[in-house]
Amino acid sequence: MTVVEDLDKVTTHLLALLENDLPAEEQRDTYIAEIDKALQIRDVLLKKLASPFSESEMALGRRVADKSQRITPMLESFQKQMKQEWSHLQQSKKTVKAYGQAYAGVSIDGMYYDKRN
Repeated sequence: MTVVEDLDKVTTHLLALLENDLPAEEQRDTYIAEIDKALQIRDVLLKKLASPFSESEMALGRRVADKSQRITPMLESFQKQMKQEWSHLQQSKKTVKAYGQAYAGVSIDGMYYDKRN
């Protein structure tokens, strides 16, 4: 196989991964690792590309370029979704911590001081 054919296979696999919905939290680490692996392989193959190309390789390269243009917004959307979930998780942790330490701000004279208001 040529580098362009390998690149097409990896790009197709990556596109198929990104077209699926985000899996449940239990399977998310495996999903992210698979995307990362495909991106790394794709990066290596892109660095190996060298001209001259045959007509069939040029046609295959155009297909890869079209798929790449579809992959970029999907990766950005995936990243945005993961950031939103991360920030929601961080906010949840802060809220739980604040309720757990509700009486940590008691003053010395016995009066309760509510920091949340």
